[in-house]
Amino acid sequence: MKIILVRHAKAEHTFGKTDRERNLTSEGIRQFETKAQALTEKLTGQENIVIWSSPANRAQETADIIAENLQISPARNVEQSIYYGDFGDLFSKFALLDSNTTLIIVGHQPSLSYWSSYLTGNSVPYSTGDMACFDVISLEPLDAELVWLIS
Repeated sequence: MKIILVRHAKAEHTFGKTDRERNLTSEGIRQFETKAQALTEKLTGQENIVIWSSPANRAQETADIIAENLQISPARNVEQSIYYGDFGDLFSKFALLDSNTTLIIVGHQPSLSYWSSYLTGNSVPYSTGDMACFDVISLEPLDAELVWLIS
């Protein structure tokens, strides 16, 4: 299994909106399109791709850009635990996926850096729109290695 952690693209400020209601900016969308194309090139030939997204608008919009570029449907599943940074809940669902799955998780900082550390023992910094791919060696005990970064 491969796990790709993606930080949402650049979002608007929270003036007059809740954190979950924040949308991507036009600049964020434009900048992320280039990264989504690079991701598509890296995943050429992959068939079993699953996208999980935080329920926050900015994460769902980022996940939709990825799905459009990959031309996959259904586009994404919304997982509440991503928003709350609950790696334990996410981890419990990994076992439900096929071993040849490429799981794309679109979420937020600082959770993504923490999760990178859980996977490999090393934290990875994530700016908006950054992605890191991990090859899962074992689920019990959890062990993975960093394969590539898009930043």
